[in-house]
Amino acid sequence: MTLWDDLMQNFWKDGTREWHKGKIISSIVVVLALIVFAFYNSRRLKANAADRKANLKYTIGVTGKTHHNIKSSQPTVEFTYNVGMTEYSGNEMIAAKFEKSVVANGGRYYVEFSSKNPNNSKLLLDYPVPDTVTNTQEEGWTYMPGYNNKR
Repeated sequence: MTLWDDLMQNFWKDGTREWHKGKIISSIVVVLALIVFAFYNSRRLKANAADRKANLKYTIGVTGKTHHNIKSSQPTVEFTYNVGMTEYSGNEMIAAKFEKSVVANGGRYYVEFSSKNPNNSKLLLDYPVPDTVTNTQEEGWTYMPGYNNKR
C-alpha cells in the first residue's frame, strides 16, 4: 500500500470506500485556518517593522534568561528596557551567529522601538552598548551612542 492510499484511507468511513465528509471538511478548515494565521502573522510582523522604522528610537535593553522553546529551533533571550517611567519586556530570537556571544542575565544591548508604541521593539544583538554609555534619555535616542549612526 502506498502513502497516498494510507492517507486516503483516513478519509473513508470505517470498512467502506465511502468518503467521510466530516473528516474532509474538518481537515480543510484546519488547513485554511493555518494559512490565515500565517498570512495574518506575516502582515503583523511587517506592520510592526514598518512602524519601528517610521518612528525609530533607541534605548538600552538588559538581557535576562535564555530559553529553547518548542516553536523554533533557535533559542530566545528575555530582555527589559525603559521608556519614560515605564518598563517594557520582550523576547528576541538568537540567530546562530550570536548563540555563542550573547550575554544572558545582564548583557546590555541597544533596543530599537517605535516612539508611538514603545512595546513594539527589537533587541539588537549585533550592537552591544559600550561601557562609556551609562544612562539613557527618558524618551530614547534617535541614534545609537557609540556607533556613529551606522544603522
